[in-house]
Amino acid sequence: MGKVNIKSIAAALNLSPATVSRALNDSYEIKDETKERVLAYAAEHNYRPNPFARHLKTGKTNLIGVVIPFLSSPFFLEFIDELYKAVLPQHYTLIPFQTQNCEKMEKEALDFLTSQNVAGIIVSPAHENSNTKLLQHIHHHTCPIILFDRTQHCLDTYKIGIHNSLETYNATEELIKKGRTKIAFLCGKDIGNTKDRIRGYKNALHNYAIPFREEYVIHADYQDPTENIESELIAVFKKLQEKDNMPNAIVGGTDTLSIKILGVLAALNLAVPQDVAVIGFTNTNLANYLNPALSTIRQPTQKMAQLALELLLELIDKKQDRRDMLYENFLLEATTIYRKSTEIA
Repeated sequence: MGKVNIKSIAAALNLSPATVSRALNDSYEIKDETKERVLAYAAEHNYRPNPFARHLKTGKTNLIGVVIPFLSSPFFLEFIDELYKAVLPQHYTLIPFQTQNCEKMEKEALDFLTSQNVAGIIVSPAHENSNTKLLQHIHHHTCPIILFDRTQHCLDTYKIGIHNSLETYNATEELIKKGRTKIAFLCGKDIGNTKDRIRGYKNALHNYAIPFREEYVIHADYQDPTENIESELIAVFKKLQEKDNMPNAIVGGTDTLSIKILGVLAALNLAVPQDVAVIGFTNTNLANYLNPALSTIRQPTQKMAQLALELLLELIDKKQDRRDMLYENFLLEATTIYRKSTEIA
């Protein structure tokens, strides 16, 4: 038997294709007995609906766009993987784009996705104010948008992230309790969640009466996680060494920086954690195999992906004007794993 479709089911059951289509979509117009016959035949012959045909009436496809800063980042790569798993049962297809934290590349991705009549878009913005008007126009007039991870953007929609300031506060506090008071914070320049993470870092210092030092907040400017920024970081910390102002602990505020800092410290002949303790945000499964094993703050990618898709599908199905809706910010709980990089004797 060839590929089973609505026409072949209709011919086999002596029904019209329209009746079969309505039965498969659980239409109230079709008798329960007919629905049972159609569904039983479809299940027996492994029928799979054509998602493209399903969306012809609305002018939308079964495509969902995903716009992220980096495909090479462990966190974003894991999020994409979890999202793929979540969309399969829903018969949607993902189109992923990376922006490399570039607003122009983000605009090009958004323009392409809307030209393809995607059903919805999930975005982690390049910057906290990137493409504001374009995102608002798409969300209000074209298709719904969900924001994740970098939730400081002003677009009024559902936003999914973690409590960045609290997680950074806890990490900084852990280092303070281990006797480290000269704590540096590494962060990406102009990244949407940086402000919240710096706030948590500052609050921890303040609550333990440790003076805040401007030179200990180090902004790294990079367009790709694979970019060679080690030399820049080595120069920064070498300068601190020369001024006898080297920190004895570091909180890494991004995936990229958390992973690279161990190599930077090794290049400066500094031992971790004896000379400098390190903890950072990263979802890499290799954290336990680094030398030393890296203490990490891990974001819940599976929950984030599942919730993002659930909320997006909800918006796709709603007839209500998205400008009139009330939206919620979802802050999910991260998992902190302490390993040898913070095991201070």
